[in-house]
Amino acid sequence: MKFIDLFAGLGGFHLALSKLGHECVFACELEKSLRSHYEKNFSLYPEGDITKIDLRKIPKHDILCAGFPCQPFSKAGFLNGFDHKVAGKMFFYLLKIIKLHKPNYLILENVPNLLTHSNGKTWEYMKKKILKIGYEIDQKILSPIDFKIPQTRDRLYIVAKRGDLKNFKWPKKSKVKPNLKKFLIKKPSKDKNLTELKSKILGVWKTFLSKMPKNAYLPNPLWSMEFGATYPYENQTPYATKTKELRDYKGSFGEKLNLSNKNDIMELLPKYARNKTDKFPSWKINMIRKSRLFYKNNKSWVDKFLPRIIDLKYEAYQKLEWNCQGEKFNLTKKIISFRGSGVRIKRNDNSPTLVSASVSQVPYLPWKNRYLSHEECLNIQGFKGLQSYPSGHEAFYMAIGNAVNVGVVSKIAKNLIN
Repeated sequence: MKFIDLFAGLGGFHLALSKLGHECVFACELEKSLRSHYEKNFSLYPEGDITKIDLRKIPKHDILCAGFPCQPFSKAGFLNGFDHKVAGKMFFYLLKIIKLHKPNYLILENVPNLLTHSNGKTWEYMKKKILKIGYEIDQKILSPIDFKIPQTRDRLYIVAKRGDLKNFKWPKKSKVKPNLKKFLIKKPSKDKNLTELKSKILGVWKTFLSKMPKNAYLPNPLWSMEFGATYPYENQTPYATKTKELRDYKGSFGEKLNLSNKNDIMELLPKYARNKTDKFPSWKINMIRKSRLFYKNNKSWVDKFLPRIIDLKYEAYQKLEWNCQGEKFNLTKKIISFRGSGVRIKRNDNSPTLVSASVSQVPYLPWKNRYLSHEECLNIQGFKGLQSYPSGHEAFYMAIGNAVNVGVVSKIAKNLIN
C-alpha cells in the first residue's frame, strides 16, 4: 500500500511501514536539517511547513501516518491545546488531508496526556471529528517496554479505518522482561561524558548512598530540603499562615524564618512549598512527611553529610529518586537521569524515556562512565543502522526524543493493515 508520513522527524513511521512492504509517497517535516537527513536515508525529500502545502497535490495514499505535535497537550509544556499558536492548529490540517484524500487507514501518535487534556474534552472533540468523516477509531497507551524493548516511554497510539475496525486487535504485550545490554555497543563513535558539575552531583549522592544503614527505608522521592524544616504543611500551607506565626518555623535545611517580610520568608522555603494555596495536595503532604521522617530517623549521620547536599544549590540536584527498592544502596549497574524532579536512579534492565527537552536528561551509565550513545539510542528507538542523523548532541537527542518508536509502530501497523 501507499502511505504518507506527516511531521516525519527522523522517519520512524517510514521505517516501520516500509519494512512491512508499504511505499511512502509523500512526507513533510518542518525542520530543514531533518528533511536533509530524511532524503539521505529514504531517497525522498519531505515538504516543509504543512500549512503552506497545496493539499490537493499530495499523492493518493492508503495509509496516513502522523506523530502530530504534542507540545500543546504534554505535561512538560503549558497545556494550551488548540490555543498553541503553531502546534495547536496541526490537528485541523490533518483533518483537511483526511477529508480530501480519504485514506483507508490512520495511524497517529501523541502523548498520553492528550486523553485527559481539558478534562478529556480535547480528545472527545478530536474523536468526534474523525468519526464524523466516516472512520471507526480506537486508541491505547503503549510503551516499548511492553514489547521487550528496553525503554519506558508511554505514548498514545490512535488507529482508525474507513468503515469499521471489527477485525483489529492491539498487539499483545510480552511478559518477558527486556534486556538493555543487548542494545548497548562496546565502542560508540561519539561518547558523551559527565560535566564537572554532574560529576560532583553524582559523587555527593554516591557517597550518601554508601552511608545509608543497610536495612533503612529510603523514600522515593527524597526531598533533602525537608531535612531540618518545620514549616506547616499538613493542615495549612505557609502561604495561608500569618507572617508572625511563620517566624517561629524553619524552612529549607532548617533555615530560620525570622524575617519581617513574608515574601522574603517564602524565599527560604522549598519552591514546591511556595504555592499560593491554602491546602497542599495529599501526594505532596505525603512526600514532605516521608522526607522529614527519614531525616528524624537518620539525623545522626545525615547532619555530618548535609553541607555537601546544601552545596549542590539547585533543588533538582538536592532531590533523590531511588527507583531500586530492595537493592543495595550503590550505583553499581544502575541507570541515572538528571531530571527536573531530581536525580533519578533506576535498575539497568531498561532505559528511562528518551526525551527531547534536554541533553542533560539523557540516561547516564555509570558502569560505562558515559551517557547512552547515539547508536544505542537509535537501537532502542528502532533506527538501528540509520545512515544519516544529526551529529551534534543537542540536535540528535532532540530528534531521537521526538521520534516514534519503530518497533511499537510496526506491531500496530501489522495488526491494523493485515
